[in-house]
Amino acid sequence: MTSLARIRVPLVCIVAVSGASIAWWFHKRNAVEWKKVSDAATLSRVRKAAKEGDAKAQFDLAVMCYKGRGLPQDYAEAARWYRKAADQGYAKAQMNLGDMYHDGKGVPLDYAEGFRWCQKAAAQGDAIAQQALGYMHYHGQGVPQDYTEAIRWYKQAAAHGDAVAQQSLGYMYSQGQGVSRDYTEANRWYRKAAEQGDARAQYSLGYMYATGQGVLRDYIEAHRWYLEAAKRGNPEARRALESLRTRSSEARRSEWILIAVGFPAGLVFSLDFLLPGRRLRDWRQVTKTLLGLLCLSNAGLNLYAVAHDDMLYSPYFRAFHRANLLLGTTAILIMLTVMLPGWRKQSKGENSSPT
Repeated sequence: MTSLARIRVPLVCIVAVSGASIAWWFHKRNAVEWKKVSDAATLSRVRKAAKEGDAKAQFDLAVMCYKGRGLPQDYAEAARWYRKAADQGYAKAQMNLGDMYHDGKGVPLDYAEGFRWCQKAAAQGDAIAQQALGYMHYHGQGVPQDYTEAIRWYKQAAAHGDAVAQQSLGYMYSQGQGVSRDYTEANRWYRKAAEQGDARAQYSLGYMYATGQGVLRDYIEAHRWYLEAAKRGNPEARRALESLRTRSSEARRSEWILIAVGFPAGLVFSLDFLLPGRRLRDWRQVTKTLLGLLCLSNAGLNLYAVAHDDMLYSPYFRAFHRANLLLGTTAILIMLTVMLPGWRKQSKGENSSPT
């Protein structure tokens, strides 16, 4: 390849990349300009329809004022248009106006007025308004606190698939508020909300699996739901994951200690059985050998656990700990009831023997 050709290749690449960049810049600029024109046309059309009394247009204009889409954000103006649509019976506008009274945005903070508008929307079957009524009854905002009424409204919203209401029902069943405490029912509602991506429900479902409330304890499922909630920014789920990791580290330290102690002790106690040419002379020797085998089994079980992430996320977690406890308890009982008395007798016999 000549030196001229070597220069041409990078020059062509540079020109091509530069041309593509310029074309993209013009395209993006034009797209922004067209969007502005489109937004202006939409705003003009919505304003005209809203002034003519169209409830949906009034609602849309209120949303635009509330969020600052196509015009400056103005909560008072949003509340004015929400009220016009709400007065015509538009359920979403009634719900949003009630929410503004509840938060004191664009209107004075007034829980009673907020409750009144949400009640109008809920009567038309608006699930968000039904969930809001459940929340107000639960916290006593605008009405006296009433867990039974909160349950009633949450159930109506939950039946429409509202994840917040489902999560709230799960919590109330887990705490026994307004209903008898029922972890199985709590688990059912938490799961419905968690599968819709509600982070609080995902954390709560993970907690139920971690503690065995309403379900069999399962650290794999707990870890899975904690992780889902943590991805959505739930701080409690992040702390729970750290706790699981800390627990795993502590478990690993104890397992290494049992391995370090169990293998040498097991070999010492079972030498009469393991070495060639050795025979078990009496029942004490048999007991000693059994103790050695128990120590070796316990050490082997802990070595397996270390190799499998401390069994923390295994479905056999509970079985592993039960087996570990059984082996350890049996070994300790043999030590206390058979080995120690035998050693004491042997020591007394040596001390009392004639010199």
